Amino acid sequence: MNVLILGGDKINPLLNALYELGITSVTHWTGRNLKNGSKKSKQIPSKTDFVLMLTNFLNHNAMLHYKQEAKSKGVCVAYTTRNIDAVKCEVLKLIGNNPKLQEKACLACKKRERCDEKIR
Repeated sequence: MNVLILGGDKINPLLNALYELGITSVTHWTGRNLKNGSKKSKQIPSKTDFVLMLTNFLNHNAMLHYKQEAKSKGVCVAYTTRNIDAVKCEVLKLIGNNPKLQEKACLACKKRERCDEKIR
């Protein structure tokens, strides 16, 4: 699964937690205001499965802009703080409520074989 993270300067502590949840590719934009205003000129990449907004590190205008863009593209959005447990919780909720994301997460999960054995 491909995720776009908006907000936060340093997301390295979050990466391992995301990879454990089946995320294979992470794109990160800090959300900081740039002098030339080009922050909003970036578009959500086409291969993005969902957007994760780190709310305590993202200004309201950027959040609204990308929320509307995600909605127009049919991309799911999760809102959370940068706390690792909060990120895991929101990502799991998002995946759990979306069958398309569930399927992608299961395909990328290293523990998938154990889940398949339990189902049989």
